[in-house]
Amino acid sequence: MVIAVSDSGEEEIRKFINEVAEICLSDEFINLKNELESLYLKNGIENALLTAFQDALFSIFTQREGVRNTKKFVY
Repeated sequence: MVIAVSDSGEEEIRKFINEVAEICLSDEFINLKNELESLYLKNGIENALLTAFQDALFSIFTQREGVRNTKKFVY
């Protein structure tokens, strides 16, 4: 008999991956990434496509984190 044991570290990684996937498939992310790609390519930024992807992901992820943290302090 096999008993599944939940690993809290693995569960946190799964939640994080799910959130990243949800962000990357969103219209907001795609639009922001495309806009940044255009700006970065036009301005000769090294690794423009990768940098645009990273910056868009970082921006939206931190925006969501800020919203979550703000909700903790609603009176």
